[in-house]
Amino acid sequence: MAPVAHLLFSWLTTVKIIKNRRERALVASAGVLPDLDGMGLFVDWLTGKTNFYLMYHHYIGHSIFAAIFISTLLAVLSKTQKRLVFLLSFLVVHFHILFDIVGSKGPDGYQWPIFYFFPINSSFSITWTGQWELNAWQNQLFMLMLLSISLYVAVTKKLTFLEVFSVQLNKALFDLCKRYFYKAR
Repeated sequence: MAPVAHLLFSWLTTVKIIKNRRERALVASAGVLPDLDGMGLFVDWLTGKTNFYLMYHHYIGHSIFAAIFISTLLAVLSKTQKRLVFLLSFLVVHFHILFDIVGSKGPDGYQWPIFYFFPINSSFSITWTGQWELNAWQNQLFMLMLLSISLYVAVTKKLTFLEVFSVQLNKALFDLCKRYFYKAR
């Protein structure tokens, strides 16, 4: 699944449960942090000679050990709800893994396996024969659902996933909407 879908899903899991913006942002980041192991794509693109993306994506950040590391790090960075941040982060990382198993097949038909016990065991991998392509209608429908729920949260709670990056960015969006809608009247 696309990183934006991972971010929206993980942020939406926090909106009703966590009241503190900082801790919502930490848990939301847990939804995309497993994809840091895909940063080799940029190195491959810049050098044109390496193959880091295929060598490491779905290995390092998509394992049980990465889930424990990410959850622990985010719990340490939280201020008030450390246990809840750990638990939700651990859960969100596993949803990330599940979503990648279900919907991350490449356009060439390559099924991205998940190496869940890497680095202890790099031969065991998880795949699903029904895995759909990254741009399949199922992923698009899921993204539409996430956007619809996000819009509902934005309208009812005056919150968007932009708060993950900055309180001011979230506020600026609503200020812009106020100016636009007041001018329209």
